[in-house]
Amino acid sequence: MYKKMLLAPVMAIACVLTLVLAGCGGASAEDLIRENIESYMGEIDGANEEFVAGLEASAGEDLEQLGLSADEFAAAYLDGYGYEIGDITVDGETATAEITITIKSYSDIMTTFQNDFYEWAYSVDVSSVTQDDIYQQAGQMLLDATTNAEPVSTTVEVGYTQNSNGDWEMDSSSQTELSSVVMA
Repeated sequence: MYKKMLLAPVMAIACVLTLVLAGCGGASAEDLIRENIESYMGEIDGANEEFVAGLEASAGEDLEQLGLSADEFAAAYLDGYGYEIGDITVDGETATAEITITIKSYSDIMTTFQNDFYEWAYSVDVSSVTQDDIYQQAGQMLLDATTNAEPVSTTVEVGYTQNSNGDWEMDSSSQTELSSVVMA
C-alpha cells in the first residue's frame, strides 16, 4: 500500500520533469552552428592575439627590420574588424549560414604601400639615404597604408554538414573561403 502511495507522486514528478526537460531540449542546430561560427571567427581580442602570433612567426624579423612590431601592425590592420552572423538555414543534415566579415583589404593595403614606396624611391637621391633609412621609410609607409585603409564588408555563405555523431562541422571549402576573405 505504501508503495502504491509513493509510486503515484514519484511518477507524477517524473512526468513533470520529463515534460520540462523535453520543453527545454538541447541547443538547436542553429544555436550550435552559431556557436561554432563564433568560436571559429573568435572574439576581436582573440583574433588580434592569434594574428600577432602568426605575424611574429612568419614575418617578425621582416617587420622589425622595417621598424614595426607585430602588435603595432596588427592593431592597425584589425582596426574596424568584425563579423555578423546572418540567417542560418538548416535542411536535414546540411545547413548554410550567412556571415558578413568586415576587415581591411590586405591587397589594397599592399597596393597603396607599393605605389607610395615606388613614388618615394624615385623621388629621393639614393646617395643621401642609408639602407636603414629606406627600411624605416618603408615601414612607416606600410603602417600609414594600413592605418588609412578603410574596412570592407564581404558577405559569404558558409556550408555545414552534420556528422554521424550529430555535430555540425563547417565544410572545408567554407573554411578556405573565410580565410581568403580575411586575407583578401
